[in-house]
Amino acid sequence: MQNVDELLEYAVGSGYVSGAVAMASAPGRGTYSSASGTASRDGGRISDDTIFEISSMVRPILTAAALQLVDAGKLALDEPLGAILPGMQAAHRLAGFDRAGSPMLCAARGALTLRTLLSHTSGLHSGTWGDAMPRAEASLDISRRVASTPLLFDPGSRWHYGGDLGIVGVIIERVVGMPVADYLRDGVFEPLGMRDTGFYVEYSARRRVAGGWRGLASTPGETAFYSTPRDYFDFMRAVLSRDGCLLSSNSFELMQRNQIGELTVPKVLRLESVDVPGEVNFYPEIRLYPGTECKWSLGFMVSAEAVSGGPSAGSLTCAAPSSAYCWIDPDSGVAGLLFARRLPGCPDLVDALFADLQQTVYEGHSVPPPAEPRRRHVLERLFEGWSKESWATWWPM
Repeated sequence: MQNVDELLEYAVGSGYVSGAVAMASAPGRGTYSSASGTASRDGGRISDDTIFEISSMVRPILTAAALQLVDAGKLALDEPLGAILPGMQAAHRLAGFDRAGSPMLCAARGALTLRTLLSHTSGLHSGTWGDAMPRAEASLDISRRVASTPLLFDPGSRWHYGGDLGIVGVIIERVVGMPVADYLRDGVFEPLGMRDTGFYVEYSARRRVAGGWRGLASTPGETAFYSTPRDYFDFMRAVLSRDGCLLSSNSFELMQRNQIGELTVPKVLRLESVDVPGEVNFYPEIRLYPGTECKWSLGFMVSAEAVSGGPSAGSLTCAAPSSAYCWIDPDSGVAGLLFARRLPGCPDLVDALFADLQQTVYEGHSVPPPAEPRRRHVLERLFEGWSKESWATWWPM
């Protein structure tokens, strides 16, 4: 996979990312790691040991933790959540607006369950639960907040990326009787050797944080989540190999297969159809695989079709906006990730770099015919001849 080195060096040399780390594995090839550029302004080299803030990519990890409790018989996927958090019920859903613009409500059909939360079909939205992870007092008022905030739709009737996983964290805490951060450490991180992953970075490790330690999540309302490429790839390998130390075979099936049936995951953000802010259905993977139908498992976006020059149908993808992307291809046994640090003021092209990484990995996995010339990457075509000085002219720092 030597071409991965060239790809990252070209991306850094073009000046729109200051550093990037890629890791990939394929049957018979082991794990490949490549890094280029700097981790922070002080010029420290970026590596697979650099710590990144990847808050959105806690989703599969939190899903795995919840499914561990399902495996242990402490949770049930289709049990109404009121049985776990007494009094919690979604009584109403939004039915439209009257002529004066006031919301009209009707009784919600169906129950909120762990399955609807993990598959983003609950009808909850970001306003229902503000933080990505629970606070200490969360379980005291969460029932009132859910009951007083109407759902966008009946549970199970639509797919919408929203505020589901904060409640999953509260459920885990209620069942195990400890902070969710401690449970993730004991149930996921330590068994997989993920020593630099969690909601907090120890003082001694803060010098390794990409972009420098800030202490706050970059997205308002989120609780920061951190990991290194090396740590996160260990989690990916556990999912790819169905490592029994993490989950049962049945739970891996739930993480790796479509769990929303005929429901659709939007590939375009259509603001003209939005009536209230909570209906904005943006999710970090929305710009990936344009034109490819996608579904959702419990934890990952699932490609319903093969991606040209890339992953097979049934591949799993997770992303944190503009900073981290990963995919797992169970059919071909290929997995890969990209963690990148963007330069302030430069256009967001990390998703294009991720697409090029996938193409490069699959070209190396299946040897192309000798007579076929190497295809230029998207980035090469877009920015051929551009220098760092050119970037500084159009996107000054």
